[in-house]
This record gives sequence, C-alpha cells and structure tokens, in this order.
Amino acid sequence: MLYGKPGTGKTAFCEHLADLLGINIIKKRASDINGMYVGQTEKNIARAFAEARAKKVMLVFDEADSFLMDRTRAARSWEVCSVNEMLAQMENADYPFVCTTNLMDNIDKAALRRFSFKVKYEFLKPDQVIMAFQDFFNQQISKEEIADLTNLAPGDFAVVKKQADLLGITDKSELLSRLRQEQQVKDLHKKQTKIGF
Repeated sequence: MLYGKPGTGKTAFCEHLADLLGINIIKKRASDINGMYVGQTEKNIARAFAEARAKKVMLVFDEADSFLMDRTRAARSWEVCSVNEMLAQMENADYPFVCTTNLMDNIDKAALRRFSFKVKYEFLKPDQVIMAFQDFFNQQISKEEIADLTNLAPGDFAVVKKQADLLGITDKSELLSRLRQEQQVKDLHKKQTKIGF
C-alpha cells in the first residue's frame, strides 16, 4: 500500500518497481473497477486479478480507497460486497500487486492487515527540492531560494515543467514563482472548511 499526498510519486514508483522486478504492469483505476450494477464491481475486481495472473504481471490499483473503503462506513450492502471480494482476491494473488491512495484513513482495517508493506509518501525535503529543480529545469538553486517551498511534490515540478515548455520559460525566478503558485493552491485547499446544515 502506497499512500500520501497527490503528486508525490506513488504510481511512478509502481512503474519503477515493476522495472526492477522485470515484469510488466497493469494499472486499474476506480473508473475501471466500479460498476453501476449490483455485482459488477466484484466481477471487475476478479477479472483484474485474473488478467494479472494470466499475463504474469504486477497489478496496480490507483484510488484504492474507492473500492477498499472502511466497511464500518458503508451505507449499502453492495459497498461491503466489493470490499469482501477485494480481500478474497488479495489473499490469493499470485503476482505482486500494489494499491495507491491519497485517503489512507478511508481504507478498511482488514485490508490494511493484508499488505506486507505500507509506505507513506511525503512532500519533498529541501535537498530533494534542490535536486528536483536541477532535474526538471537543469538549473542550480540554493536552500535560501526555496526556504518557503515546504509542500511540493514531484507532480508539482511536472506541472511547472509543462508550463515552462509551453510558454518558453527559462527564468529561475519565474519558475520559482510558478512552483509557489502550485504550493499556494494546496495551502488554500487545506484551509477550506465544509459548511454544514
């Protein structure tokens, strides 16, 4: 189970791990698994594991919280059934499989016990921000210049790199400004509160 903030590299690590193991990978998202009819989600889960077994590949479930949700929070019986099917398939998996989530608190506790490893992905540390800036923009940067960049992930660098390529941006201060904008969006999202009635 790989969990943590969006853009921190969970899915990219799955691809790297499959390369290290010398096997191919099949990725399934919630939209590939969740069905609109009763029993369809369970069939799709079973099919995904069967496909991985037949092709001898690593199976990766992105957004796993959508079909491994805590059964104590289930409002409908079919939500419990899909979790039960997933647990049964996990017990009998022949090849490596990985689940990723941004919402670890929503995962069923019985499912968590079935994962050999639970790895948390955090925001980049200052030394990692410096390395990412070098990797993405081929420019050196100091710790002082990035002192306020504390909530960045590799995905933020990828977004700014796309912007830079599209707009022809090479100026270091402009790149830093755009990284700050990406961070600010996350900070604003964090501060939002729900209004209840």
